[in-house]
Amino acid sequence: MVGTLDTIILSWAITGDAFVGLKIGFIETLSKLVLYFLHERAWFKINLDKEGRSLASRKRHVAKTFTWRFVGTLDTIIIAWIVTGNPWSGLKIGFAEIVTKMLLYYLHERAWYRFDFGLEHRQKKNMKHIIPQSYTISSKARAMLKGHQPLLLWFTGLSGSGKSTIANGVEEVLHKNGIHTYTLDGDNVRGGLNKNLSFSPEDRTENIRRIAEVANLMLDAGLVVLAAFVSPYVKDRDNVKSIVGADRMVEVFVNTPLEECERRDVKGLYAKARAGEIKNFTGIDAPYEQSAQPEITIKTTETTINEAVQEVVAYIETKIRPNG
Repeated sequence: MVGTLDTIILSWAITGDAFVGLKIGFIETLSKLVLYFLHERAWFKINLDKEGRSLASRKRHVAKTFTWRFVGTLDTIIIAWIVTGNPWSGLKIGFAEIVTKMLLYYLHERAWYRFDFGLEHRQKKNMKHIIPQSYTISSKARAMLKGHQPLLLWFTGLSGSGKSTIANGVEEVLHKNGIHTYTLDGDNVRGGLNKNLSFSPEDRTENIRRIAEVANLMLDAGLVVLAAFVSPYVKDRDNVKSIVGADRMVEVFVNTPLEECERRDVKGLYAKARAGEIKNFTGIDAPYEQSAQPEITIKTTETTINEAVQEVVAYIETKIRPNG
């Protein structure tokens, strides 16, 4: 639809004949539908950055843009030549649409990248070949050896709210009490496991999904995992619960007003976001969605770090040591 409209307008402008523009556009519709389908099927078999995201996926889209433009331009030139009877008109129309079509195709690819329509079957097909290995030592056995139950403490809130500080304090207390722990933090995870992800909404979702899967493995190992992430979207935090199990996760909302987070601005991130140096920054040009009923809410403007730590530790005590 987008491509045909572009061709009609260009053909009309170059030939000065609206009817010729319509004729070329509609003839091209049939040929382009077939060619586009075949082009997509061909690229479906090419593994170039197929599983990548962010910059990797853009490389794939750029490559597809150039190959499709070659096929599409050749098709347009031939059709315009046949309709007008003038090879020069065919070349002019074909080359004129190179720039517009490349831009439109790239934007079209980026738009469709946000939708999962038609991809579910590939995921299901791949899953058919994955057969989990059964091991003798179970998650329950690991928990018994450690002397406590696994649990995921998910600290969420604005950047600078105090998530990492409180998580660190909680881990110190748990460690002193003989609890086996591990902390996952936004900066160190993005520096390794998720270094290929941006801060776009779709990449934020993938960032949290990967972290949830890592946390799930750690829970299986019998650990108490402390995860400190902005994780601004409710659907993403709900997805974490679906991955690890709602009974094995405690959501801790570190409720600090934006003004206070900006006042602290320990890393200077808010200043950079206000200056336009950082895009999609939560609280500035990206939203934060608060859960309706987080298990724990800590208002840092009314609570000291020590009080917050003790509140969290007291809440989870019966969860990690249900029998006292």
